[in-house]
Amino acid sequence: MTDLLNDPFVQSSLLPLILGAVAVGVLRLVGGARTGRLLAPAGIALAFLGLFILVVGLPAFPPPSSMGKLFWSAAGGLVLGLAADALGLKGRPVSVAVAVWLVLALGWIAGPALDSLAAAVPLLVLLAVGAWVAFGGSAPDGHSPGSSSAAAPAAVLLALALAVGVTALIGSSASLAQLGLALTAATGGFLLWNWPTERHVWGASGRVALGLPLLLAAILALYTQVQAATLLLALPALAAEPLRRRLPIPDTGFGPALGTVAVTVLAVLPALVAIAAAWALSGGEASPY
Repeated sequence: MTDLLNDPFVQSSLLPLILGAVAVGVLRLVGGARTGRLLAPAGIALAFLGLFILVVGLPAFPPPSSMGKLFWSAAGGLVLGLAADALGLKGRPVSVAVAVWLVLALGWIAGPALDSLAAAVPLLVLLAVGAWVAFGGSAPDGHSPGSSSAAAPAAVLLALALAVGVTALIGSSASLAQLGLALTAATGGFLLWNWPTERHVWGASGRVALGLPLLLAAILALYTQVQAATLLLALPALAAEPLRRRLPIPDTGFGPALGTVAVTVLAVLPALVAIAAAWALSGGEASPY
């Protein structure tokens, strides 16, 4: 059993999928029928932190490395999201709180690497995407704009995490690859709970989870030799929900379930383009991992 848990493939796929699904279910149960719907997305971040400890170990505090800063930033975001959702906070204050968390986390992680104007460019891009996460990725009441579904932002999270994880894998950055793919699998566990029937709401905890790929991308772009610029090709995933609304999918019957599939496909396609670009720039060489 120990060998199985230490297997990188299991750590990056099956284990986070199970942990994510279990954590989502437990939080829904603990929170009850009303609050539990908001708390459930926190299971994604909870599973991510659990896999971080398994893969990397529990970092010291204060952390001396960017990976340690990633862990404690994610932990702080998890507490923020759970507190906001448990208290039933909504509206612009929650969006501002998530935005401040992202700015502080990205600045903390990126700070030591900001020794040139070129190094600041990835941070500015990530901050811009972070603004979408905090203010545009989901509405103040926990619903994405124009939709009552948590599936759309979760699909975007899955796509961004997939792009980061596989790009890191191609670039032979093993720990970041495992964490990115683990986040992808944990998000998959959440999506399984919400298909074919929607059960949860994308509140502050969901937006915190959606910020985690940005923290991973910051480390990938600033502290590794990976072709992280290809991740820009994954950004059209942010438009998956507006594109889905243009499709002739009914709101009744099996329509919502089909809509979840459609928005996931629309989000993942740009991620696959980004992965293909990273593979091409690597010369098509297989990662040793």
